[in-house]
Amino acid sequence: MGEKVETANIETISIKFGKLEAALAAGLSRERCLRLWSEFIRERDGHRCVDCHSRHRLSAHHICRKSLLKAAEFQTGNGITLCSSCHGEMHQGFNGRPNFELPVDAQNGEKLHLMERLYSILTDDAVERGLMREEFYFLSDEVLMSFKRMQGYEWADFPGARIEQAYLILAECEYGIRESAAKTEGVPVPDRPLLPGGMYLVYPQNEGQPRKTVLMQTYVPRWNV
Repeated sequence: MGEKVETANIETISIKFGKLEAALAAGLSRERCLRLWSEFIRERDGHRCVDCHSRHRLSAHHICRKSLLKAAEFQTGNGITLCSSCHGEMHQGFNGRPNFELPVDAQNGEKLHLMERLYSILTDDAVERGLMREEFYFLSDEVLMSFKRMQGYEWADFPGARIEQAYLILAECEYGIRESAAKTEGVPVPDRPLLPGGMYLVYPQNEGQPRKTVLMQTYVPRWNV
């Protein structure tokens, strides 16, 4: 972390991105586009594991599995370079096609907590290396909305760059669970997400008045768009 990226490296990253973009626009084969996507991700990440910084046996990993969100297959914000050890951790357990009739991650194939962590460390890496450009870390509105639906926050806005938004969405407790807990305690649910580090303040009920909940936010976006 904290390493500087030379201009020549940024130029090389841009060239790799241009080749991927051209292949997608030309409708080249899926195999060809995946190879170019993988080459771009590894080049962008400096040919080292973003998690442990190893430079051996590297792979470009899809943070959100292709079988869950096909739209994210070639999006640059859905990729991260991992070594074989870190990559293997992501694929432990169920690794088949998800059953969409079950709740999200009911088969423990998506590993939402690991997706959340990868989007978080990728955000840190992009900011610290001065590489936070939308084209280098792109997630579409469709993909971000899919994450919001998974968590029950279709109506909410999240701050930061797109990969930071993905982290924040997945870091939220599912809204249905939060709403049920609030109803059990007889308190209203604020109409904004509870970002990391935030808290609810519940005021005592005054006679004849409903209980009041105030949301205290402390989260500062790592990248202001």
